[in-house]
Amino acid sequence: MAEPIVIEGQRAWLKHYGEGSRAVALGLLNFVARRFHLDALRPPPHRGGAGACGIEARRLLELKAQGVHVPEVIGQGDTVLVLEHTGDSFNACLRKADMAGRDRLVGAAIAAIAEAHRNGAYFGQPLPRNMTWDGQRVGFIDFEEDPLEVMDQAQAQARDWLMFGYGVARYYDDRPQALEAMLAAAMEQAGKPVVEHAHAVTGRLRRLARMLRRAGKSGRALAHAILVVHGASTFGFVVLAVLCLDLLGDGELDLFDLIG
Repeated sequence: MAEPIVIEGQRAWLKHYGEGSRAVALGLLNFVARRFHLDALRPPPHRGGAGACGIEARRLLELKAQGVHVPEVIGQGDTVLVLEHTGDSFNACLRKADMAGRDRLVGAAIAAIAEAHRNGAYFGQPLPRNMTWDGQRVGFIDFEEDPLEVMDQAQAQARDWLMFGYGVARYYDDRPQALEAMLAAAMEQAGKPVVEHAHAVTGRLRRLARMLRRAGKSGRALAHAILVVHGASTFGFVVLAVLCLDLLGDGELDLFDLIG
């Protein structure tokens, strides 16, 4: 739980870490993810109290060193962090924005995630509720879990795209192709293992997506996220395949001459 406070005239956040209480739900999700080979969706351990506080403090320092816009840790106790205010809720900004404004916000978020990935970073749950916007930069918050406890970095980065796609899909209910196009551009730059993981997981979930389309707004959002990320990673998959074939042919990337 986080509550706003003021320190020397500056807004900050006091975050308390209670004891974890999601063991049964996480165990079930882990079973399903293992059973259907959805490795990028395996849930990391959800610790409470001092464990969660320590993980978040460590991850914030790591992400800051990788150039990600995350809050500074102003103060720390056993089960409490005092965090810098980094902007308004990204979710609230999306709700208030018109169509063009949403595209700008989502484009900025995609660019921020892609840049972080290039620097070796990963997030875990880059959902709009765990992001901020200060008018210029996208910020990221909420790092009580570490996906690398149950998966490798490529899977963690694929998970980021799946989570982000799900989080913003509801804002593209009538324009999923626009979101797919933006994500596809990012997938062109993603590493091959990341694209492969995203493509494989969403491929296994496509049948579920078709059923979820008739399950209300939340169901449609999940369905769109699955299909959009699958489509975007398909494009990235094709680009990677073409580049590999081009390189194997004569040792040079002639495709770049066509692009230029």
